[in-house]
Amino acid sequence: MNAYDRAVQRALATTGQTHLTTRQLAALLDRTEEATSHAQHLQRLHPGHATTRDRLHAAGMTCAQIGLHDDGDPEFLDALLQELART
Repeated sequence: MNAYDRAVQRALATTGQTHLTTRQLAALLDRTEEATSHAQHLQRLHPGHATTRDRLHAAGMTCAQIGLHDDGDPEFLDALLQELART
């Protein structure tokens, strides 16, 4: 298992999403990859907010506007980026 796979597994554990099927995980990773640049842009615009969900709210945006599902995707994205920053 490479560093990225380990980071994904830790992010899944952190967010309680260890029950995902292979197909669900692939879809989550696709959405996360697509939304990462948007999330990083929001981080630059709203540095005083700690999470992607808070930054979206501050910008008056929804999860769907950056390609995420509302049910845990922003938290997974935050956890994954945090794990990747550690490696």
